[in-house]
Amino acid sequence: MLDVDDKGYIDESSLVKNFTRWSSKEIDPRSNAAFAEAIELIGPDLYSVEERIHEQSKAVDAGIEHYFEYAIGGSGKRLRPALALLSGGATGRIVSDHVDLAVIVELIHIASLVHDDIMDGADRRRDRPTLNAKWGNSLTVLVGDVLFAHALRLSTKYSNSDISRRIADAAADVCTGEILQTQRRFDLNIPLSEYYRMVQMKTGALFAVSCELGAFLSGASPAVISALKNYGNKIGIAYQVLDDCIDLVGDEEMIGKTLGTDIACGKFTLPVLLLLQNSSPKERDELQSMLLSEEGISPSRLVELVTSRGALPAAVNAARSLVDEADAELEKVQKNRHAAALHSMTEYLRGVLDSLC
Repeated sequence: MLDVDDKGYIDESSLVKNFTRWSSKEIDPRSNAAFAEAIELIGPDLYSVEERIHEQSKAVDAGIEHYFEYAIGGSGKRLRPALALLSGGATGRIVSDHVDLAVIVELIHIASLVHDDIMDGADRRRDRPTLNAKWGNSLTVLVGDVLFAHALRLSTKYSNSDISRRIADAAADVCTGEILQTQRRFDLNIPLSEYYRMVQMKTGALFAVSCELGAFLSGASPAVISALKNYGNKIGIAYQVLDDCIDLVGDEEMIGKTLGTDIACGKFTLPVLLLLQNSSPKERDELQSMLLSEEGISPSRLVELVTSRGALPAAVNAARSLVDEADAELEKVQKNRHAAALHSMTEYLRGVLDSLC
């Protein structure tokens, strides 16, 4: 569970610490400071979210309570809840419905991670053994199913069925994106347009619905709701590109989860796709042989290639462009402290991206 201060509020430094565990390189202190201010603004609300997340283990059958409690017990970044709260605050006043939304989107996210870890064979997440490492794949996949189902059950408490429908749509997109990506494992010919479509579904959709419904619950205009939905979608895709880069060049001990699983499992992400695209025919043939060989390409060799041939900087620049586009969407939102905090989120992501190259 996240740290709290002596007043019982979320300790924003613990959230910032989770966010800064991306690389061994130092992130611009100004980016850290901006992010810390954004978290401080919603600290009490995030604490309510955290409490409600941990209360959910009491809402399932007692026979599976300890599995459920373990799944939700890791100290994650809580980025999607933060975006839901900040979008609500940027367009009105944060109320209990926003906290409920934040809980629901985080449970869906946790469920997707549970399934991801099974498919990737990851044994470490958030500084702890994964569920599959502790209890095996068969039981773990069912825990993920229960998490999805419970989140969707919580969404039916909204009186407006459009809200639960949008949440269900986003959850379906997350699962569909994962299926599409799984179908394309070890496929060296994925067009960049298809890569972005899969990423938009598996990651962007949940970011988008967090921001969209945060504004909707505040009674914002359709134009502002659309702008914040677009903001969330672009931030989500940029975040996934960043995560793809981290899987290659991150520090496993610092980040607290198993890295290198993408390539080992045949998920060829943006840095690798750009490397293939920008290689000569001879280089491409050599790279294909290494990527598809039984022993696979060594992580150090792949890092050397994506760095020396410009694929990593190109992927980082693509993420930066998405962050810039997200920032532009905020020009349609009234200026206030919460909107400024959404700008701080993009500034922070730029700082993390800058630390990679």
